[in-house]
Amino acid sequence: MYSPLANRLDLLVQRYREAIVTRRLQVGQELLMTDEAAVLNVPVVLVRSAFRQLSSLGLVELKPGGLAVVKSNNIQSLQALEFVLTRRRG
Repeated sequence: MYSPLANRLDLLVQRYREAIVTRRLQVGQELLMTDEAAVLNVPVVLVRSAFRQLSSLGLVELKPGGLAVVKSNNIQSLQALEFVLTRRRG
């Protein structure tokens, strides 16, 4: 069943993942969920869900107060991430 919210969540996760992997978002950069939601004009709950997924992928660390911090990623963690993403697509 098609869910517009789920589709928006997938797109948001993809956008942040690509920004982290390509280093447009720097290691240690702090992202406040409310600020991100306002800039992107999306509900905070959507940003929170996206950051939780990114955290489970090892790309951000969630902190109290609605904060996500971009984690340092070595080549092994990025290769593992690509493997997981490839399996999901297939």
